[in-house]
Amino acid sequence: MGNYGMIFVGLLIGAVVLFLLTLVPNKLRKPLIAMVTLVAGCFYAVEFFWPTHATVANKADVIKKLKYQPENTPLADSELVATLDESAKTKLKELSPEDARLILKQLPATSEKPLTSDDVEKMTAQENFLTPYFKQVSDISNALQAFAIGLGIYSLMSVHLRNIAMKRSGWGNSATLIGGIVLMTVAHIGKEYVKTGPFKTLDVLLYDGLMKNLDATMFSIIAFYIVSAAYRAFRIRSVEATILLVAAALVMLGNVPIGQALTNWLPDGKTEVLANFRLDNIGDWIQKRASSPATMAIDFGLAVGALATSLRLWLSLERGSYFEEEL
Repeated sequence: MGNYGMIFVGLLIGAVVLFLLTLVPNKLRKPLIAMVTLVAGCFYAVEFFWPTHATVANKADVIKKLKYQPENTPLADSELVATLDESAKTKLKELSPEDARLILKQLPATSEKPLTSDDVEKMTAQENFLTPYFKQVSDISNALQAFAIGLGIYSLMSVHLRNIAMKRSGWGNSATLIGGIVLMTVAHIGKEYVKTGPFKTLDVLLYDGLMKNLDATMFSIIAFYIVSAAYRAFRIRSVEATILLVAAALVMLGNVPIGQALTNWLPDGKTEVLANFRLDNIGDWIQKRASSPATMAIDFGLAVGALATSLRLWLSLERGSYFEEEL
């Protein structure tokens, strides 16, 4: 079956699954979502925490390339060729006999230098009984995400088409949005099949000529709001605001030529004590020694919060209008 046949079968199966989901009673939809979420999360959790063992990376592809037939006899030390150093032999002994032979069969007939443990490690991977299915499960996840994106586009189009049909306030903006979506979709998909011609020209015009410039314009306008917010934040009203103002001033002065010129007369050697008082070195110290650890701490806190939220969603413990009401 060719690629188009596989695409057709996949679309057919997806349509059947969606149709069956519409037949699920309202009271069973919440338990079904909770069960699917729990099972999917269990796969990734078990695959991550389950102990792994060394095996040949891309084993199926290597076997196909070498037309390799595994042997049943155990791998003896004499089969580890003399060109291998001791660390490589130790790494090979961590593998099963079949995998060790598969590694040896990938070696060239003659080698200028002995095979090291790093060379063996590059040819191996750590797997458990779930790892071979990781790609298939990830493909299913990507397909579900694609359906979610399609559902979002459908919802967006339905809302704005309704605005246009009913001539609501701002319906012109809705028409512009839908026109942009249609034109960008047609141009980008058409460009993939026709490399040159009107589709390519339209894609460049819309993306490079219009979208990028509109993004730059939007962010340039946002810059004024950032300056306004910074002014309100930097006003000296407390000790914290004073520290923020002084640190921001030192970093800015240390990164602009005028600020650097103020302390250029100080020595710049690593062993010079006075070099620590140069504005460029002070700004660099604040960014790397003071700001970077604080940013990492914030990121760590955000990661812990995201993990907690994910666990609540995974276990269907999250509160809200959707989870509090029966569908």
